[in-house]
Amino acid sequence: MRRLRTLPLLVPLLAMAQASMAEWFTITGDPEIATSNVVQVDPVPVSVEGAQRTMKLRVNRSAQRHSWDGVHYRSYDATVVIDCDMKTARYQSIDFYRHPLWAGEVLRANQYPRTAEPRWMEFRQMNPNPTQRIIRAACSAAES
Repeated sequence: MRRLRTLPLLVPLLAMAQASMAEWFTITGDPEIATSNVVQVDPVPVSVEGAQRTMKLRVNRSAQRHSWDGVHYRSYDATVVIDCDMKTARYQSIDFYRHPLWAGEVLRANQYPRTAEPRWMEFRQMNPNPTQRIIRAACSAAES
């Protein structure tokens, strides 16, 4: 129930951010604390094609994780394609960092073309999980 009350607050913030210079909008966590699970979104889409929004996001994990490609990381920058009709989001590209809060050199950069098996935007073992909240906000902001 709490998530539903915060969603109406998120949509106007996304719209205001679109009107001004883009900055990271924190969905969850504290971006000043390296041991925090953090998800941030650039509220200004990279592109809009019909029902699809391509957006930038970045994630910091509270502890080392490994990706489905076997990369051990603490944080990453990504480009995601959100399909508002299907209510899904998949990664288009990810730059993994060994260190928290996007510090240091990119450990590995992966590209996921549309023809490849989708890498779905999921935040496993993150509570609350912001996946659907991000999709709803991106699609609601586009309808405004």
